[in-house]
Amino acid sequence: MGKRKSRAKPPPKKRMDKLDTVFSCPFCNHGTSVECRIDMKNLIGEAVCGICQENFSMTITEMN
Repeated sequence: MGKRKSRAKPPPKKRMDKLDTVFSCPFCNHGTSVECRIDMKNLIGEAVCGICQENFSMTITEMN
């Protein structure tokens, strides 16, 4: 009697790289002053500069 074939394990899933949440401001060129926040409950993304108070917000879609 022969051996049973062993089932190969599935390959591990690849992790997505973390996105940066702090950037330099394109208006005042101050480094690491723009902070990004994503509100998944209300589907709103927001970027705010802590130095010159410029802000940008828009609706977002889910990333799969």
